[in-house]
Amino acid sequence: MSLVVQALSDYRTTAMTVFSEETDLPQDIAEDVTREAIKSMGVSSIHDRLYGKVDVKKAIYMFLPEPVPVALMLDAKAERRNGDQTATIQMSQTSMRVRMIRVGQVLDEPGRIDPVIQREHRIYQVVTIVAKYVYEYLRPGQKLHRIIVACIPNGRLQDIYNPNADDTIWLAGRNAPSR
Repeated sequence: MSLVVQALSDYRTTAMTVFSEETDLPQDIAEDVTREAIKSMGVSSIHDRLYGKVDVKKAIYMFLPEPVPVALMLDAKAERRNGDQTATIQMSQTSMRVRMIRVGQVLDEPGRIDPVIQREHRIYQVVTIVAKYVYEYLRPGQKLHRIIVACIPNGRLQDIYNPNADDTIWLAGRNAPSR
């Protein structure tokens, strides 16, 4: 996650300019800025194709100090200032099970990314990161207030972060029946 935080931090001035001058939708701008920030950072890329429902899918090496193959799954979100306390994710963007109580019922639904991805002779550890761009509309353009970066724990860490429906990190989403 520190790699993504550093890339977005280094790119923040450009991101602010792009948000203020670009006429695209804020979500499209966030996706473009995220890709550009990661590309400008330069990472130890591995030439394997990854699939998924996120904006940036990149096979990289992290050095810890030994090289570890990582499947970086990075998704950009753009929301106005009043929506900056949460991030909306799709089940296809997490390897964790979602365990929570929703409308009085226990929900236990599997994420749709495997905790590891195997490509030929490499096994990649999946790291899912959300970059949330908090903005407000101006006329013209938008003002970028902040970028919040959060890592969704890998499914192998399920018992630490979400062992059961009562001990959860999840909130009901936009399609929740309570809304």
